[in-house]
Amino acid sequence: MEYETILLIVTFAAMAIGLLGSVLPGLPGVPLIFLSALVYAILTNFATIGWPVLVLLGFFAALAFIADFVATTYGARRFGASNWGTVGGAVGGIVGALAGALVFGIGALFGLIFGTIGGVFLGEYLRRQREPARENEEPGRWDWRRASRAAGGVLVGYVVSAVSQGILGVASVISFIIALA
Repeated sequence: MEYETILLIVTFAAMAIGLLGSVLPGLPGVPLIFLSALVYAILTNFATIGWPVLVLLGFFAALAFIADFVATTYGARRFGASNWGTVGGAVGGIVGALAGALVFGIGALFGLIFGTIGGVFLGEYLRRQREPARENEEPGRWDWRRASRAAGGVLVGYVVSAVSQGILGVASVISFIIALA
């Protein structure tokens, strides 16, 4: 096989992983697509992929990063997460990813999702325990319901993020293919 053919196959394989990562948390997404196009362009001396395409793909990668952050944060905040819940989600995601990959054998991806949701839930629950119960409410029930709602907001944020990143990932790969043609 010719060098450029092998390079193109490796580039498309990296882009396929990037497409999967666009919709699955814990895997590199649109930035991987951008980096694989950049490496291809550098190794081929920018023969078919030039700076305008790389700038466009870099823009898509930046948009995907922003969309991921904004969607998850907005989803959590929209459904009532506080700073406690946000910090709990970040810590829970890291702990969950590590525990899922190293201890429980479910993988970093599922550990990340479950850890983030559990972390938001625990953070919100602990925060709610510090607040006095509102009038006419059972303290225990109110705490669990509010914490569950905030944790659900993270899940909604993940879905919105996955959709937007999936669209940006597909647009990136299509832009790369058009530039090759």
